[in-house]
Amino acid sequence: MIRFAQVALAAGALVAAMPAQAADFIVDTTKGSSTGDVYGNTITYKVGSVDRKSTVNVKATAWSRDFNGNYTAGKLGVFNPAGLGIYQAGQNETGSNGLHQIDNVNGWEFIVLQFDQMVSLQSAELTKFAIPGFGPGDNDAFIARGVTSFGAAMTNTTLRGLEASLNYDSSKQSGANWFNSNSDLYRGAAKQTYNLSPDKAGNVWIIGGSFFGPDGLNDAFKLNQIKVTSGVPEPTTWMTMILGFGVVGAALRRRRGAAKTSLA
Repeated sequence: MIRFAQVALAAGALVAAMPAQAADFIVDTTKGSSTGDVYGNTITYKVGSVDRKSTVNVKATAWSRDFNGNYTAGKLGVFNPAGLGIYQAGQNETGSNGLHQIDNVNGWEFIVLQFDQMVSLQSAELTKFAIPGFGPGDNDAFIARGVTSFGAAMTNTTLRGLEASLNYDSSKQSGANWFNSNSDLYRGAAKQTYNLSPDKAGNVWIIGGSFFGPDGLNDAFKLNQIKVTSGVPEPTTWMTMILGFGVVGAALRRRRGAAKTSLA
């Protein structure tokens, strides 16, 4: 479990590193540097701001969660021009481009993005794919935020500690630190615009297929360009943020066919 004092110190360090004014960053996920073509790999990015006055460093890792609540490191792959996809442990690595997406079929796959400063998510491009045998493609996404040390390694233990504090509610489409996007609002387009305010900032962002999302379709996509904005959140935000976040509140159960992977 993550100690309150440790996370508070991490949050304080992030505040000190943040610019006084907001800066926009556009992360092209196809242009990072990988630690290797292995499971548990990390892809890193150093991105200049749109105004060319500051930079942000980003680390991306791939994960899956099984129906017993266990997290397993996956392998991030770059599928240009579609974006980042995930090889889940034990998955056949051969096949078409549509087989290695971020999805919520037979488990849950997600990407963890760690930033070296607090940022709020403005938009993401989720390149949609259809999984053979599971109906038409959709790109609703479950998105969560939190705070941790940029140098901290993401592990099963780390994710479990973060999970414990999410307060996920399957009867809702959003909470204080998470939400399900609705692709219908974007008419099926890859780019989804969120425009989150500075008080919805975090230095950790998780993007995966939706949980109990707005429709009954399975979600499968690759993560392409994302836009974030740095800036100092309101002081009242910090007590919430230093409590951390999580990705789910209970075990997943399988929903085949047109049903989404869900929280039990």
